[in-house]
Amino acid sequence: MIDNIKSTTAFKTGTKHTKPARRFLRKFLNDWSLNFAAMLAYNLLVALLPIAVALFGIFGLVLKNYPNTRQELKYKIINSFPSDNYTQTGVKQVNIYLRRKILFSIFVFSFLDS
Repeated sequence: MIDNIKSTTAFKTGTKHTKPARRFLRKFLNDWSLNFAAMLAYNLLVALLPIAVALFGIFGLVLKNYPNTRQELKYKIINSFPSDNYTQTGVKQVNIYLRRKILFSIFVFSFLDS
């Protein structure tokens, strides 16, 4: 049955026309392209956290000169969360924790040049 299918001209023509695509797919899979793509995505995801912390730190340093804008932005962020007291108290306490992490990330990033 399979020999009958393989001997047809449609099968031979289809095999001939799809040979470059099949070779590309085989090379793509043998070169570990999917593994490298997964590694790249994971590294990008891991690298986004310190970058975000640094950007928020810089944003905080810029807003340091504008206390009204900073306070207004702070209240908008706090009020965007649910209105139970635990959440709002937790968001206010994160401010101190975030300042420490920003200083730590600036300290760590300062060693990237050397």
